[in-house]
Amino acid sequence: MAGHNLFSVTPLVTGLRSRRRVHMRPGPFNAIPLVLAVVSLCAGPVLAQSGLASLRGTVRDATGAVIPGATLTLSEPATDTLVRTVVSDDVGSYEMPDLRPGTYRLQVELQGFKTFVSENVLLESGQTRRVDAALDVGDAREEVTVVAGAQVLTTDTGQISGRFNAEEYQKSAFVDVFPSPFAMFSTQPGVQGSGWGVVVAGQPRSQMVEAMDGVHSRAQGQTNNTNFMEEVSVDIVNAPADSSRVTSYNMVSKRGQNEFRGMAYYEHFNSALNAKPFFETEEVPFKLHEWQLELGGPVFRNKTFFYGSWAAQRIPEGSFNLATVPTPQMHDGDFSEVGTPIMDPLTGTPFPNNRIPAERLSSVALAAQENFIPLPNRGGEGALANNFEWVHPFHWDYTKGDWPFVRIDHNLSDSNTLYGRWMTRRTPYVLVTNLPKFFWTRLRDHQRVVLSDTHVFSPAVVNTVRVGYSRDFIEDGEEQHGEVAINGADAVATLGLQGVNPDGFSAAGFPAMDITGFSNLSTVTGGIKSDNDELTFEQSLTWTTGRHVWNFGVQYLTYEDFEGVVPNYGSFTFNGEITGHPYADFLLGIPFESSRVPHPLVNRRQTSKEIGLYVRDSFKVNANLTLDYGLRWDYFPAARYEDGLMYNWDKATGAVIVPSDALDAVSALYPDTIEVRGGDVIAEPETGNLRPRASVAYRINERTVIRGGYGAFTERIGEFRGAQGGGPFEIDETFQNVIQPGDAPLFAFPNPFPGLAFASVPSQSVSSYPLQTDNGTIHQFNVSVERELVSRVGLRLSYIGSRSVGLNYSLNINKPEPSTTPFTTDRRPSPQFVNIDEVRSDGSARYDAFQVQVQKRGGPFTFNAHYTWARDQADYLNEENPNDVTGHWANAAATRRHYAMVNTSWELPFGRGRRILSDASPLVDRLVGGWAISTVSYFGSGTFFTPSFSGSDPSNTGTFGGIPDRIGSGNLPADQREPTRWFNPDDFAVPPNGRFGNAGVNILEGDGLHVHHVSLAKETRFAGDMSLTFALTASNIFDQVHFSNPASNISTATVGTISGVMSDFQPERAGRRMVTLKGIVRF
Repeated sequence: MAGHNLFSVTPLVTGLRSRRRVHMRPGPFNAIPLVLAVVSLCAGPVLAQSGLASLRGTVRDATGAVIPGATLTLSEPATDTLVRTVVSDDVGSYEMPDLRPGTYRLQVELQGFKTFVSENVLLESGQTRRVDAALDVGDAREEVTVVAGAQVLTTDTGQISGRFNAEEYQKSAFVDVFPSPFAMFSTQPGVQGSGWGVVVAGQPRSQMVEAMDGVHSRAQGQTNNTNFMEEVSVDIVNAPADSSRVTSYNMVSKRGQNEFRGMAYYEHFNSALNAKPFFETEEVPFKLHEWQLELGGPVFRNKTFFYGSWAAQRIPEGSFNLATVPTPQMHDGDFSEVGTPIMDPLTGTPFPNNRIPAERLSSVALAAQENFIPLPNRGGEGALANNFEWVHPFHWDYTKGDWPFVRIDHNLSDSNTLYGRWMTRRTPYVLVTNLPKFFWTRLRDHQRVVLSDTHVFSPAVVNTVRVGYSRDFIEDGEEQHGEVAINGADAVATLGLQGVNPDGFSAAGFPAMDITGFSNLSTVTGGIKSDNDELTFEQSLTWTTGRHVWNFGVQYLTYEDFEGVVPNYGSFTFNGEITGHPYADFLLGIPFESSRVPHPLVNRRQTSKEIGLYVRDSFKVNANLTLDYGLRWDYFPAARYEDGLMYNWDKATGAVIVPSDALDAVSALYPDTIEVRGGDVIAEPETGNLRPRASVAYRINERTVIRGGYGAFTERIGEFRGAQGGGPFEIDETFQNVIQPGDAPLFAFPNPFPGLAFASVPSQSVSSYPLQTDNGTIHQFNVSVERELVSRVGLRLSYIGSRSVGLNYSLNINKPEPSTTPFTTDRRPSPQFVNIDEVRSDGSARYDAFQVQVQKRGGPFTFNAHYTWARDQADYLNEENPNDVTGHWANAAATRRHYAMVNTSWELPFGRGRRILSDASPLVDRLVGGWAISTVSYFGSGTFFTPSFSGSDPSNTGTFGGIPDRIGSGNLPADQREPTRWFNPDDFAVPPNGRFGNAGVNILEGDGLHVHHVSLAKETRFAGDMSLTFALTASNIFDQVHFSNPASNISTATVGTISGVMSDFQPERAGRRMVTLKGIVRF
């Protein structure tokens, strides 16, 4: 098996591995006509040419003098294609831009010198690679050949990026249930796992864009099946001007060649091989079957090529779940086991013996309890946390998946190439929620199409035009695998609940009941959640002139989102405000808050666009110094609803603004206390989004490079943020209960909605967006020193930083100043509203990181190790007090302070051609040869989380619960942390009357990372190019438990306790030990 590395980060060594062989050609060199192969579609609407590669270098003689006039020819052996021919300039330099990733052969000729040949020149997506040529005096019919292989030192750019290829992905030591690139991404310096996705150099996923074959998509992982990809690259720091986002990744699909090549694999995933999850009392049996078939080759040799594949998964597995349910005594209204008194809201005194009389129990609550709330079955008598367990019979994600894929490449001429690619994903779901009867169903159907035309006008001018289309279809509530979710209309009838479904919708759903401290009663409502389309157009022109490589581009994207019928059956909050205990509130049928959408708008479509222009130049100042600089302009027109029913809120007048021609569509139920006016509601887009980029790379000598860069990026706010289509057209009523001793509550089950005439109980909330869009600016910078320590081993030291200003965020501004005066609704700045969510653009963030990386590429043993210390903070995360937001710096939740990764790949030195048993017989070689081991290890500190309290409003602002006071550290020493007491809740207290808490945001630290993965593979080769590989892969081989963050509400009995572990499928794979068996046939 050839040497490989699990991934490659911004390469760290230059240098060619010499395999010098000199021989005489059989005849004189014949001039080869110039045939320019076109670049493949590797760059896209937002990534532009970042998916392509460039090759450059200097031609010198044996004394080191530069040689002008040498002819350099680049060819691709896999397709027998002559790709590019150039001539070295007057300082001996050459440049070949816009090359598709692949493996090439470079030949350099000049009369009077031996011909120089560099074999196996590997060009990777987004890479600028240097290959210098040293010509020896002699006969041109003699060749001096070197083997280039993979580059290890980045010499010509200040950008930091990472990448991995198909072979590295197949051999990785990860158990990948979903074939996404995120696990491999988490091995890149500066990239950390966060839920299903990643954060990159402190940038959240909202500032990342995904592309496949260069075509932008918002799908964010829904169709990124890595099995079809030849290479995946990620821009980590200082992306050039052709990228609109601060970070991005691009997936380059496989393509056919002149030889037929195929592969088939089957992977088996079985619970019998896995460790039992930490909190499960018994293991849930399940299996996963995954397979892929692929074939590529010529339709017409040297002209037309195809690649086709089908990947599939079948997951007949269940999932173990925990919930917190009321005790049997609580079911009967008996709270004698609870230490706090249960207050009678009608008298203001405790119920005798803490027991609610049976005649006071709500018929709606009793029906919900009887039909949907199970009794405890775990933890013993009196257990109040995680006291119910069950096995959901389906996988907790999709139950099966099918991914067909087709790509056709065609050479129209020597200078014009087309290709097209289509893929789809179809996955049904039967999903678990908080309790067994609240499962829900979903169908996802995603498709992507790419068409590309590339024309090479000359060796110096290349133009690419591409069009991309993608569709994202999601429908909830329909029957899947014979399972039918709860019907909301039927549930409402069973409960006897009134006022939640006046339009008579009949679809999946349930009236959501949030009972603090207990598992919620809720499910996902049914309907077409999305039927979304994206259309992308991009044109890019690259022009090489002298020492400059200019790139000009334009990008145009359109988005259309459609949402069908999604009924709402009301939602209700029980937080203990009425009686002192949330479940007692529920049994009495007295919510603290109720909300509903009585007449929802349905079948609506909204549209948005995005435009980008850029120019960039790569200037080779001399052989050792390269400057890259560019300028980008981004324009984001405001989103619109096609029906014109949109609104905004004017802070100056307090009025709701709608388009003048939409005044007649305002609901008759909208409160008269709220003024509605005609006017402008669509924001003017910002036109000044000019963002410069620059980087520099200086080769001190052949083994040492210093490089760095700066870039400004426009904050990505979101395609449809600001398009408000509800408001006065779709009444979203929210009521907060009012009750005085001796009086009945304002509302209670079975009819929990008082009339709109109750002006003292405002029922509406609004959002306010500025009419002038103000995108924030992200300033990112880095400086790196790289050194080749020994052959193929490189060291990189980097400082990476960013400063983000003018960031957008939203918060509720309809709060009075904190005081000791009891809260009343008329103290709000706008008493006619409950909440007013205002978008502000004064947020700031800062990121500082120091990074060290050592890696070895090539040979039978490779490794890559890196460590990052990072501080990631923002000043707008505590939004409790709208009058005092910015300036309070807090940790970003997802970025770990310390993060290290080590991976290795070792081809064991046994068998023919190896160091041990090199002359073994064929039988012995079949047994001992072809073995390889790959490992990945992570070490990291914990993510951050925030303490909280509930049930009271000490600030007297109508804010019940929030951030407590901090009277101690809160964080316990590592040796004192237990799943039942992860932090010290005694270090926090409910704030005193008259103010918000002072504890701050994200001050507590969760569990860290200490996880190791390993893969053992045996490859057996047969006649021709056929081989068979068996692999055993184990994630978290030592079954190290990694806990999720604990319950942090100091007002609940479960505070400080942990009820879950990290997901098996988050990028670092830090869940339980999982083992797979895999067989691969290649031919």
